Amino acid sequence: MLTPTAAREVADAYGLDGTASLTGPVARGQLGQVWRLDTGHGSHAVKEWFATPDLDAASRDADLVAAAREQGVVTPRILRTTSGDVATTVDTTDGETAVRVFEWVDLQPRTRRLDPVAVGRTLAGLHRAGAPSDEAVDNWFATGFGEQRWRELHQRVLEEGAPFAGQLGALVDELVAVESVVEPHESPIVCHRDLWADNVLATSGGDVCVIDFENLGPADPSQELAMVLFEFGDDDPARARRLHTAYREAGGPGRVTRRGHFTMLVAEQAHIGQLACSRWVGASSEPERERLAAWFLEIPDDPVTLPRIDRVLAAVT
Repeated sequence: MLTPTAAREVADAYGLDGTASLTGPVARGQLGQVWRLDTGHGSHAVKEWFATPDLDAASRDADLVAAAREQGVVTPRILRTTSGDVATTVDTTDGETAVRVFEWVDLQPRTRRLDPVAVGRTLAGLHRAGAPSDEAVDNWFATGFGEQRWRELHQRVLEEGAPFAGQLGALVDELVAVESVVEPHESPIVCHRDLWADNVLATSGGDVCVIDFENLGPADPSQELAMVLFEFGDDDPARARRLHTAYREAGGPGRVTRRGHFTMLVAEQAHIGQLACSRWVGASSEPERERLAAWFLEIPDDPVTLPRIDRVLAAVT
């Protein structure tokens, strides 16, 4: 894991001269955390992975980031190492850790109440930038979990004494019912695929900024639009309508016209729920169990259900 003493090595890997200092971590996600690096070249964001990824594949987001920036999307510029790579490993006191470095952008706290017009225009820019793809869509974005597996998962966390077992049990019927919308992705393009409010944030100047492109891949733009309508519509039909109109007026190719367009949203809910529960069962430390329980509880606090999908549809069709 990074420590502040690794500042010079990170800076040298990316050719950043001058005094170097690391502060943080300043943010944490499911797969890694972010530090602030200050050098003679200014401030930068350093992403550290908890488990070293395939560094050869780490650059796959660079093309979409560049294309999105050309379309006017506000997103941090990716820095390259002195050898031209977008990621590298650096030595720390307890081994090696994988990092990459980005332009620093001052961001405001997470909120789903961003200006819906700005969010719609931003999504349209991302979709204009995404190239058509003939790759298969990952199950994470395309399939449900199934009734039997939901009920088996509930029984498992119940037997393990999970503090959220009651919430899962109360929601199982709705989780199963909403998976009836699942249909194949049509005409996939390269999409961001992780446009939750954690990754779409306001800058200090009020612009909408998109971060963390590392889950990008093929998806139907209509399905990603439906997901964003749910997330940033925030169960307010007027917000969803404004976002949808702005997206279309800005040339976004997606169209949300039926329940099946919410497949990606429903699939992600299923897989996030399953992963949080199974990791909770396997976790050995109480702090990690508390973190995973909080992650799972985001679902019953704000569930994707058929009535909520139908409210979004009524607002935009």
